[in-house]
Amino acid sequence: MNTATLAIGLVILLAAVASAYVYVSPRKPRETVADVRRIAEVVNEYFARSNAEVSAQCHLVHGRFLILIESEPLKRFRYSHIVEASLINHVDKALGLHVHSVFWRFPLPAGDSSPRATADTKQAPREDEYIIQGLREAKTNPDYHVAEDSWDQFEKAQLSGAANPTFPVDGGKDDQGQ
Repeated sequence: MNTATLAIGLVILLAAVASAYVYVSPRKPRETVADVRRIAEVVNEYFARSNAEVSAQCHLVHGRFLILIESEPLKRFRYSHIVEASLINHVDKALGLHVHSVFWRFPLPAGDSSPRATADTKQAPREDEYIIQGLREAKTNPDYHVAEDSWDQFEKAQLSGAANPTFPVDGGKDDQGQ
């Protein structure tokens, strides 16, 4: 074989690789943007089937798809980790794309954010029993409050709780059936 033929073949090969790279490189971001849009649409359709009004967005962060869901606090989302697993499975089956994480946001009505003020002034939207139950608890219990505490206080509470390990629920039974 002649060195001139080899050099021409090498130049043609390099030109083919360069043109393939130029063709493929802009296509990847376009496909990613399309995938993000398609995932958001599938998630919104998933919740629309159950008549849940949510706002869903999808973002690509470090090569992973993340879903952000904003919804009013509803009792059916109390165990949102179960909904997440079902949602991730649905997106995988519908689009063949893997969602890494689902993040939830349950915004409260605007205004004073203390439980007492919210319980006294705000009415529950749509008369949702989950919200009504929490507001009723805040109204009836004068000692109800939320505050930050130190790690030492937490450890003291854990130690004092170790003497009384069972905490029966109202009307419930403990492990011994009592």
